[in-house]
Amino acid sequence: MSTRAKTATALLGAATIALLLTACDPGGAQNPNPVGKVPGSEEKSQSSQCDVASSAAVDMIDKAVGSHDTTEFADITKGDGGWYLGATIVPADSNDANDDEVTVWATTDDPTDDGFDGPLYAVNQAAKDATADEKTSASTAPSSFSADSKQAKQVESCVVEASDR
Repeated sequence: MSTRAKTATALLGAATIALLLTACDPGGAQNPNPVGKVPGSEEKSQSSQCDVASSAAVDMIDKAVGSHDTTEFADITKGDGGWYLGATIVPADSNDANDDEVTVWATTDDPTDDGFDGPLYAVNQAAKDATADEKTSASTAPSSFSADSKQAKQVESCVVEASDR
C-alpha cells in the first residue's frame, strides 16, 4: 500500500471515530432537552406556576419603594389568605451601588385586576427595608402571610427565574 493510501485511510478512520464520538455527546454545546423549551415537554419551568400582576399592582409596589428604586413587573401566586406578589426592585440611578433585590408582598385583593388599589403588605425583609424610609410605606403583612410560606418561596422563585431571562 502506498504512503498516500495509508495517509488517506488513517485520516478517514480518524474522522469516522471523531464523528462517532461527537454524535454520542453534544459536548455541552447544546442542551438536547432544555427545561420548558420543548413543545410538549414534561419538564415545566417554575415560572409557569406564577401569573403576572396588573400594571396597577406594579405601580403600587413602585410607589411603595419610592423614587430611588424602580419595579417593572411582579409575579403573583394565590395563597390561603390572598395573593403573594414577588417583584425585583432595582436602583433608579445606574450609579447606585445598591444591589437589585427580590421583594415579596401580599394583598387580600386580586392583583390581576386593572383597578387594583390595595391593600399592599410588605412580607419579606427586603420589602420591609425598601419601604422603611418612605412616607407611604407598606404595612406589615397580617399573620396569615409569611415570608417562609410555600407560596412566598414560589413567587420569589418565579421572580428570580424571570429576571434571569
